[in-house]
Amino acid sequence: MDERAKVEQARGHGESLAQIGERFKHWRERRVRGEHIPERLWVAAVEMAREHGVHRVVCELRVDRDRLKKRLEHEVSAADAGKDGPRFVELMVSPAPGAQSLCECAVELENGRGAKMRVELNGNGLAGLAGLCSAFWGAA
Repeated sequence: MDERAKVEQARGHGESLAQIGERFKHWRERRVRGEHIPERLWVAAVEMAREHGVHRVVCELRVDRDRLKKRLEHEVSAADAGKDGPRFVELMVSPAPGAQSLCECAVELENGRGAKMRVELNGNGLAGLAGLCSAFWGAA
């Protein structure tokens, strides 16, 4: 089950922060020393952080602030990555009068989220490459 499905499942339970606190308390009473917090509890903690704020959840559930913030940010980035954006952009550049086809090349780009784009150019298509690259990296 992916992260989103777990969050949706946690939302469906409609638990309060106090109820999730009880789940954490129950887990802590039975855990083996050194055992990591189960994913289902982290999912619930992230959901509560979105609803009540990181500080309150850290105090109530006694979880690591940095780890909770990292998970919350990861969830937000995953949601942003799932948004549909343009799948194909065609850049039309008219050649300069009297210009000859200079070269053919391919440029591959990758942004910080891992999105990739391949641009194949011929002739004077190089003129619009800077704007296209800027738009691609700016969308991250």
